Amino acid sequence: MMDFIYRHKIITALLVLHSLSLVTWVTIRVFGDNPPEISAGTATALTAVYGLPALAYGLWKWRGGKVKYNAENSE
Repeated sequence: MMDFIYRHKIITALLVLHSLSLVTWVTIRVFGDNPPEISAGTATALTAVYGLPALAYGLWKWRGGKVKYNAENSE
């Protein structure tokens, strides 16, 4: 799996884009004009969703460092 991500930068970009769009949608839905009743389960799910940007950013930085490291070592 990790070898696939090493070779295909577009997968990493799509994962980052998907997670950020999911967080944006949840934020607009929960804090928008007509917010729903937020139960304990919803609050837990919201916490998990807000953890996604940190994971996506870490994945993005890790991938960028991997590409830079491979480019420097191949010369």
